[in-house]
Amino acid sequence: MKRLGTVLHALGDATLIVRGDDKRPKGDKPRMNSFVMDKTVKRIGKITSYFGPVENPYYIVKLDSRGNAQEVRRYLNERIYVQ
Repeated sequence: MKRLGTVLHALGDATLIVRGDDKRPKGDKPRMNSFVMDKTVKRIGKITSYFGPVENPYYIVKLDSRGNAQEVRRYLNERIYVQ
């Protein structure tokens, strides 16, 4: 399990914007559709896209289950991980 980054924004009820952690080696980027987990190692979604600088990208994570806005906001400023 590797650290993906910190959740910056919650869009709607099923999407998170994640700022990737500090610079990673070139071949150490997570792949599209990689599973994303929270700090309790519970699978919460998948990486659907990424954008921004190559060395320190931002990721879009689509959550597995649609919850209400309060459930999604609990991930704000939390670190999440990739499998």
